[in-house]
Amino acid sequence: MTAASNDIQTTAIDTKLLSKLIVELNIARRNTSSYPKGHPVIAASLGKVLNTYNELLEQNDEIILGVTSDALMIGGEIFEKANLVYRDFSRVLFEHGIGALVFHKGATLKELNNFTTILGVKRELIFKHGGIEDVWKKSQISAISVRPIRYDLFQTTDSDLNSTHETQQESDGLWDRFARRLTVGEISQKRNDLDTLDPLILAKVLNQEFDSGNMNDSELRNAISDFMTLADKEALSESNDLQPYEKLATFINNLTPDLRRQFIDSSFSSSNRESLKATEQILTNLSSSTILDTLQDISLNRLSVSPIVFALLQRLGENSASTEKDPEFSSEEENMSQKMKTIFREYASEEFVPDDYQKKLNYIITNDQIPRLNMEEVTELLNTIENHAVENSISQILLNLVRQGVETPEERDLLLQSLTDMFGFFLQTGEYGQLQKMLDQLEDDTFPLEIKRRLTIEYGRSDYLEEILNGLSIWGKPRYGDIRTLIYKIGGPFVEPILDRLSEEDNMSLRRFYMDCLIEMGGITEAAIIKRLHDPRWYFVRNLLNIISAQGGYSAIQSIRPLLQNKDPRLRHEALKTLVYLRDPEAEEQIIDNLQSENLDLQNAAIILAEQCKAPAVAAKLTEMLSQGGYSQSECERKSSIVQTLGEIGRAEVLPELAKILGSRSIFHSQHLTKLKKDIIRTLPKYPHRVSGPILERIADGYGELSRLAKETAGIIRYEK
Repeated sequence: MTAASNDIQTTAIDTKLLSKLIVELNIARRNTSSYPKGHPVIAASLGKVLNTYNELLEQNDEIILGVTSDALMIGGEIFEKANLVYRDFSRVLFEHGIGALVFHKGATLKELNNFTTILGVKRELIFKHGGIEDVWKKSQISAISVRPIRYDLFQTTDSDLNSTHETQQESDGLWDRFARRLTVGEISQKRNDLDTLDPLILAKVLNQEFDSGNMNDSELRNAISDFMTLADKEALSESNDLQPYEKLATFINNLTPDLRRQFIDSSFSSSNRESLKATEQILTNLSSSTILDTLQDISLNRLSVSPIVFALLQRLGENSASTEKDPEFSSEEENMSQKMKTIFREYASEEFVPDDYQKKLNYIITNDQIPRLNMEEVTELLNTIENHAVENSISQILLNLVRQGVETPEERDLLLQSLTDMFGFFLQTGEYGQLQKMLDQLEDDTFPLEIKRRLTIEYGRSDYLEEILNGLSIWGKPRYGDIRTLIYKIGGPFVEPILDRLSEEDNMSLRRFYMDCLIEMGGITEAAIIKRLHDPRWYFVRNLLNIISAQGGYSAIQSIRPLLQNKDPRLRHEALKTLVYLRDPEAEEQIIDNLQSENLDLQNAAIILAEQCKAPAVAAKLTEMLSQGGYSQSECERKSSIVQTLGEIGRAEVLPELAKILGSRSIFHSQHLTKLKKDIIRTLPKYPHRVSGPILERIADGYGELSRLAKETAGIIRYEK
């Protein structure tokens, strides 16, 4: 890592373009992991990366981007360490063993796709295939090269020594394997007193190497990670040999405080119940002073461990305090209580703190000691220092600072940039509740108008909009409601991205979601939708027409009419259906023309569409068609369809023709005619009751199944009255 960082070029680099490239690479990485291979969203995202990449490399023959565990470096300097997107990207690179990225000219979409695909592969799989160098050689990526993180202090470069070391490890115990892992390579060459693998000597040597700056933090963390894996396996094998843990405890006890914190932080920050046996064996062999020092580091926020490890340490600390209380530690705690008592007695603290908190402070003053926390309280406190909780609080602080105003434009720009980065961070972590709060803040009347305008533009950036929409696939249906709320709050900027996705989306659920959002957004979508009505994909235009219908978009009628002449009959039908729904007079004339057509398919479609037509001419034409022909099966089926449509129109002038059919008879087609009569009886309640009621009563006075049906239908009319 150090070497990779030192030889980074210092030639002038367009940092804005570089920043844009990093952001778009991170987005492309997430898209590649979230969407199936070949999805249009991936291609679009990689296209943006390629454009920015080529633009940046026009000015530089080579750009080297250094990588640490939580930051990116340019020219040996940290590149905007506070930027949350950069931190996220650097973390992914670091976990994959990448110490530096080297950009050259001539990148292709295929190379970028392979690059983002590699970043989506789990770290364990990368190392299983020989590490990042071996994976990169097989990736067919030439425009981008990587410099792996160096493990020089922990690995020898001699292949024979590697082989010997591996053979030795197979027969070594847990402590021996760990100690040899730390002493191969440069350290063993510089020190001749390591042959015994004595924990005291090894601790002394590592202290010296660490203090002199020869040991890299990342290298130590990787060595510890390997050790914990071995310890977990050893513990799961239920070995009764405690000697390795005793040696390891001696080693930890004799490390300097700084190095010991590094060791404990790397070893136990993520311990879980499955690997608890190894952790417990190690902790129970630590000295009382080491345990108490560790607890003090945790209380002073110098060290972070998992709740399980904290509980173990706390229990061990209680035992240590009861059997061998450290006078210095005790004295310090007593001094702290005394100082706090003095402070709280000198000032009227009750005026500034909540009542429940004041009670706790009063307890401390009265009893001269700080009360111990139970596990529930510890968990609650630990949750408040989780990354997302801290970031949530920071965002509220930044918003309040912006609302109050700042003295210089530079300070204001810095705060706005921080808020924008925070918005991006919450997007990537799915903190939609916090995003809604940030957007709601802009509706506050106390917010400066200029700041509101600038933040509205920043929050509506295309990459943020894409990230919100990507959340539909990343987080799934449980988050649809949150994402829908964000879309409505941001509004107009979402129209084009949603239309783009609607045109390509294969998933019916997502298509329905996009359409519902556009319908709810109302008039702000009209111009963009009308502009796309000439898209060659008929199914996409059909969805657009459905949106216009649902919105009651009467102003779009003129733009829809040309579609009646489209070559695709499916699209002509959808356009006519939409225009009929919008009560377009020209559409009703088209319906009449289609009813007169000799094309039966066109005629049948027109009969169904005519349900929406209230024009007398349409009802008259349908009534005329009803009076024509006989009562064969096909004719009765067609007349039943006409009867259903006339019922939806509900005009009283058609009732005489219906009554005529009810009174007719057919010797050869009595069964088909009876079915038609039943259909007519069922539609009579849809007509004015003063006219249809007497017809039903006359039929009900008779006998047979038609009479029974008429009586039931007449009952419906009386109920509705």
